[in-house]
Amino acid sequence: MKRVILVIVLLAAVVFAHRWSEPEVVVGTDAMEFTCGPGKNSQLVGPDGTLHLVYFSDQDEPDNREIYYVEKSGVSWSEPVRISNGEKNSHGPTMAIDDQGNITVVWYDYRINHPYPDLFYARYDASSKTWSEDLPFVVIPGNNCLHPVAVAEPGGKVHLVWGDGRDEPYGRNELYYTYWENGQWAPEVPITNVGVRIRAIPTMSLDGLGQLHLFWADSRIQRDEYFIYYMKMSSDGTWGDEVNLGSGGPQDIAFFENMLFLSHFYVPEGEEFSMGIMDPDSDVNAQIRYSVKDISDPDDVWLLLGHKVSIDDDRNTKQAAIETAWNGVRLVWLEGQCRRYNLYQATVGLNGISVPEIISPIIGSHAMVSLSAGPEGDLNMIYLYTEDKWETRDIYYRHDAVPGRPGDDSPVPAARITAVYPNPTSGDAVLHLDIQSTGDLEVAVYDTAGRRVGTVFRGTLTAGRHELVVETGGLRSGAYFIQATAGGRSVSTPLVVTR
Repeated sequence: MKRVILVIVLLAAVVFAHRWSEPEVVVGTDAMEFTCGPGKNSQLVGPDGTLHLVYFSDQDEPDNREIYYVEKSGVSWSEPVRISNGEKNSHGPTMAIDDQGNITVVWYDYRINHPYPDLFYARYDASSKTWSEDLPFVVIPGNNCLHPVAVAEPGGKVHLVWGDGRDEPYGRNELYYTYWENGQWAPEVPITNVGVRIRAIPTMSLDGLGQLHLFWADSRIQRDEYFIYYMKMSSDGTWGDEVNLGSGGPQDIAFFENMLFLSHFYVPEGEEFSMGIMDPDSDVNAQIRYSVKDISDPDDVWLLLGHKVSIDDDRNTKQAAIETAWNGVRLVWLEGQCRRYNLYQATVGLNGISVPEIISPIIGSHAMVSLSAGPEGDLNMIYLYTEDKWETRDIYYRHDAVPGRPGDDSPVPAARITAVYPNPTSGDAVLHLDIQSTGDLEVAVYDTAGRRVGTVFRGTLTAGRHELVVETGGLRSGAYFIQATAGGRSVSTPLVVTR
């Protein structure tokens, strides 16, 4: 079965047509700054298909940046809702949405212990359609809380990781972890304990097995030289060992079939690496690369590590967003010189990348980009752009309906698995499917040896979203794969049964 999935991933690197819609301004020139990453946690698509976006801006008061929320449920964006009231600058919002549409936003600001930032949060209740007040989460005098990143399980549990400088001189920190469940935050705990230098820009995501994958930049080996570290939390809440993946910093995570794709920075030997690479105005030289691993591999062996994406080593690269669409894994990145960056895209797989394609030419300064997948396997892109000045940047939105140009005969799956919940499960599970067009569908369960051990569905389904019950009563504890076949193509997702 693993071999079958590997073949599917190898087929992912097909050429995409340039199908992005025309740029649409979401927030105009009053916006001072905006965060699109790292990670796809500033824009997310909710369970009903609504696109949600959080950003920080001084649009209400000059030189005071606050956190704002907007959404796009049809053809237009909503009016911004201010969800912070710090009056001392709020930064770096991260967002998580559960399957009921409840939203958690976490950020850092300076209202209590300036110049040291603390963590604050606000919650949106989908049933009452109201935002809570903004509340302090971590308040320690002289602390330094930065780079929060949050993800939500379908059932509502929210995982949160951030850089925390308690008990350390300013500029040094560890990674801390907590979770939101049953209406409150659990006590925070450190998950790194190096005691020297910096752990920063974490990015993380949950896979279909209930595992939490965490990456961050770490300077423990050499001051001002960063390496990518990786750690995984299993579905039972146990963190594994730290793994050093080499020089650079993580950017974004996507899952395709049974594989994890990571986009990241790499700094060539002899080049100086610093966290200035995250500054859209800096000219730090770096490359964009990506890596791939099988999420069900107990040994966590990387099938592809550090595959180069950047086109020209003499040009600078910035953010690299990655996301799964109907017909593969898309990677979008910024590359250029002297604050003039093209937006590029390519599809990526285990056998390399497609020919890079320019999304927009250099007519201004792009800075930061993020992607999210829509309900039909389409893609949303949000990025910063300015034509004639560095101090302010507008937030732009573009949409790619996917799968390709008219007449393109690239293989496109007629079914897409969006979730299996609960997973792991001790009873039955629910399979969430998106069907591209009305037709015959077969869904079956296989063990890790590729043997068929159960049938979930065989028949005709109409186009749209569907839920199918996966009965596990006849299965022993262990790992399995659910495979959906439609239109001559198959897609798979893992399922873990516990007794």
